[in-house]
Amino acid sequence: MSNSLFSRSIDRRTILRSGLLGVLGLAAAPAVAACGGGSGSSAGGSVSWAAWANPGEDERYKQFAAELGKKIDAKVNFQAVVGDYQAKLLSQLAGGSAPDAFYVGDADMAKMIDAKQISDLTDYLSRGQSPAKLEDFPEDLYQWCKPADGSAGIFGIPVDCNPSVFWYNKDVLSAAGVSQDPAQLFEAGTWTPDALEDLLGKVRASGKKGLILSNWWFNWCTATTMFGGQLTDESGKLVLADDPKAQEGLEWLLEQFKSGNITYAGSLPKGQSGDALFLAGQLALNNVGRWALPTLKDVKFGFDIVPIPSPSGKDILPAPVATAAIALNAKAKNPEKALELIGNYVSRDGQKFRLSGGGNAVPSIKGLDEVATEGGIPAHGQWFNDVVAKGYAIPRAFVGNPKTATELPLLVDKLFKDSATTAASFSSAVTELVESGK
Repeated sequence: MSNSLFSRSIDRRTILRSGLLGVLGLAAAPAVAACGGGSGSSAGGSVSWAAWANPGEDERYKQFAAELGKKIDAKVNFQAVVGDYQAKLLSQLAGGSAPDAFYVGDADMAKMIDAKQISDLTDYLSRGQSPAKLEDFPEDLYQWCKPADGSAGIFGIPVDCNPSVFWYNKDVLSAAGVSQDPAQLFEAGTWTPDALEDLLGKVRASGKKGLILSNWWFNWCTATTMFGGQLTDESGKLVLADDPKAQEGLEWLLEQFKSGNITYAGSLPKGQSGDALFLAGQLALNNVGRWALPTLKDVKFGFDIVPIPSPSGKDILPAPVATAAIALNAKAKNPEKALELIGNYVSRDGQKFRLSGGGNAVPSIKGLDEVATEGGIPAHGQWFNDVVAKGYAIPRAFVGNPKTATELPLLVDKLFKDSATTAASFSSAVTELVESGK
């Protein structure tokens, strides 16, 4: 199962109030809102891209399409996909009607590279006219966009990202008798795994839930590094089974499940989710990305974020960073303009246009720290940037083979539901699955 996520809504009033239409270096046009999904310009032909999007994102992307159309002198069309994105995209690819560029999730990248459905972007990104270069992005955010066999090429660029942090409800913690909240503990240099366990125990004793984690890698992989361990080595090989600190972290996680300090999402009654319980004031910590912010802006309780704890109590350790990539259709009808679209989409100006004022993600490109800290909400938004700088996207070991990508969440679910699972048996089973896919 996947984690139940917050709705990534964007306030239209915020878009209009923030005057973002000129962020691309273009004049804001009064008629933009009427342009729908594309620009009226067509001297350079037309180009299209597709992504999953809620209504707020759909509106922002159409604004982007209108502005980009003027810049690259082409009619730019955005296709919002609601529902089963992967199924629709695969149908379009099979029928030759897929857009020129499209979002690719981490579970699908290897499959599309193998099927030659997407093109290598290396040459374009190295050209002088590309508004974004590969070196503009943290290296650990795009490794999953490379061929799993280690051959050359980069087949997607992260569009933005969401680092793994703990959001916490100040009111729930206060009612449970927690005198120092997690941000205060971090700043005091005492935000350790023991401090987290103490906090979770107090919340449990108060009758509320401390933390809910799912079988999504974004949730459970934090335990492998929380005690200073490694999930993978520099080559990308999975090493959690042989790393004593990673084993210590997994054993700690399994103990928290057993004590009730942490609840496994797969054991919740049907209809319950961590997101809903957090909003209802029944959950102290929620391990999600910045996409939670739009939903939390209007709540009545106090909230903030904190990085995953560390043995020193003051360090930010490598942590998961969720991301998706935009890729070029190998059979794009207008590949030249599609590359311009991709370059502008992931550029600093493009990401600032898409992410400012909405608060639903963190830029994947370096040098835009102000996006995550705008408005001072949450108070420690800079930690989003700090975690991205040291974080990692999903390991290629998990998604380099389509079979592994599909079966890993199912395996983790099975292991977390089995009370006999140990850190060693968990690591052995995950490693065996990854090795079987090679």
